Amino acid sequence: MKKDIKIPLVSKKLLFPFIIITSLFALWGIANDLTNPMVSAFKKVMPELSNVQASLVQFAFYFGYFFMALPAALFIRKYSYKSGIILGLILYASGAFLFYPAAILEEYNFFLLSLWVITCGLAFLETTANPLILSLGDSETSTRRLNLAQAFNPIGSLAGMIIAQVFVISALRSDDYTSEAYSALSGPELQSIRENDLAIISI
Repeated sequence: MKKDIKIPLVSKKLLFPFIIITSLFALWGIANDLTNPMVSAFKKVMPELSNVQASLVQFAFYFGYFFMALPAALFIRKYSYKSGIILGLILYASGAFLFYPAAILEEYNFFLLSLWVITCGLAFLETTANPLILSLGDSETSTRRLNLAQAFNPIGSLAGMIIAQVFVISALRSDDYTSEAYSALSGPELQSIRENDLAIISI
């Protein structure tokens, strides 16, 4: 009687691409949980924004998914998973880079555009990553492989919350003032704090 051959979850030759793709699950988990703190951060740093204007952070974020999900699927079908991953990372990096000129110009709409570009990249990554993980190995272990990769998404979400609280919210100089005290600051002092805090948000 032959012993059952144990099928590896991921073969050694596919281990590296599996690790890279799995890290993307954590990447968009981080991005998702940085969004909500950004609403309050912008509202604090830019008190001239209304609640509706501040909430456009979330609109820009999720509209990127809505806008790019179908084009991403069509692109991947025409080209390849690899091309989808590369384009997604390029869009993500481009959106992140655009935060710097947005901070220098102190232009809120520029921040929203940057965030939208980031989520267009995330739409490509999410559309590509799930089927790609399934294809990296035997079909019998595909579900377990996907479950393992998806387990890193909440880890990324937790990391996003920690980053937002420790490295963004707590580092804002404007958070040391009440809304009234912040608005009452002199022009040069207010501008200095504003520039500092927008630079922190852009990081």
